[in-house]
Amino acid sequence: MFKKYFKRKSVLGIVIDVFIAILFILILLPVTRKQTLALMLKPTLFIHQPKVNKVKEHLTEDAYSWQLIDITGERIRFDRFKGKVIFINLWATWCPPCIAELPDLQKIYNEYGDRVIFLFISNENKNIVNSFLQKKRFNIPVYMPITEYPVDFETNSIPTSFLINKKGEIIIAKKGVAQWNSRRIRKVLDSLIE
Repeated sequence: MFKKYFKRKSVLGIVIDVFIAILFILILLPVTRKQTLALMLKPTLFIHQPKVNKVKEHLTEDAYSWQLIDITGERIRFDRFKGKVIFINLWATWCPPCIAELPDLQKIYNEYGDRVIFLFISNENKNIVNSFLQKKRFNIPVYMPITEYPVDFETNSIPTSFLINKKGEIIIAKKGVAQWNSRRIRKVLDSLIE
């Protein structure tokens, strides 16, 4: 059986088969599953470009009463950010697409964090999130919701991201993984900051 396999396959074919078998095993193992899936998604990020909404929806007043708590325990109301450019990312530590896009989001946060409000929202326990951030060496500002999600940000999938301008209009609403560290997104952010 193996003789026939090796006769039919080229060296490259055998290498590809071994690579696929290793990936399959890594996906089956719970310890390596998340990281392997996130790694596999990484090369596809360039396909998933967030698009600016043609019709901009205004945030409802309900959105501004949303209450959050950060990792350190500080409570905030969303209305604190009225009149500012806001980037919201709904994510989880167990979500491979979320993990795949976080390095790009960290880069955007590093560059724009002093001019744009970044809210990385997770429903997970703060100790789990904190441990994940330390392990990955991310320093993004993470919040947990205290009150129900406003209808403006309700979704049934993560990651989901929103970019909101100073007028309170949703400029981008993107469900699923996306490439945020791109020239196009930087142009959008620069124009919103002006």
